[in-house]
Amino acid sequence: MTPTSATGGSRPAAERGFTLVEVMVAVLVMALLASAVLITTPDPGPRLADEAERLAARLAHARDAAVTANRPVEMALDAQGYAFREQRRGRWTPLEDGPFRPQRWPDGLAVTVEAGEGRSAVRFDTTGAAEPVTVRLANRIDAMALTVDAQGEVRIDDRAR
Repeated sequence: MTPTSATGGSRPAAERGFTLVEVMVAVLVMALLASAVLITTPDPGPRLADEAERLAARLAHARDAAVTANRPVEMALDAQGYAFREQRRGRWTPLEDGPFRPQRWPDGLAVTVEAGEGRSAVRFDTTGAAEPVTVRLANRIDAMALTVDAQGEVRIDDRAR
């Protein structure tokens, strides 16, 4: 008697194994899984949009503080980070509480300031107005610009390349 199997018979030894189509389907499934893992893995560098939003919010808060306190408020920026100060009795006094705490830029973030007279600060007067300034943020992948216009309005432009 000849042995039979559920598939209808036994294959000769030369026909055992996987077909080319089966191998290609398995490779495709593994490639899709690998790409899904790469897409969901966060970028280890700083998220540029988050930093731009944080900086814009703090600048808007500084503008509001200048108007409500009736004192000029300034954000000084450099390659390491930024800090706030306000003018009291003709002298600049550092602000270090709440949203005005000095901040360091995350690693991998490059910042340049384009302002008049070689300044590297954004200054709001008691009416909320400011001298126009552009702050460019860049990481290894992307670049964004944050602009402050003469009325003190803060705008983020993500097409700053």
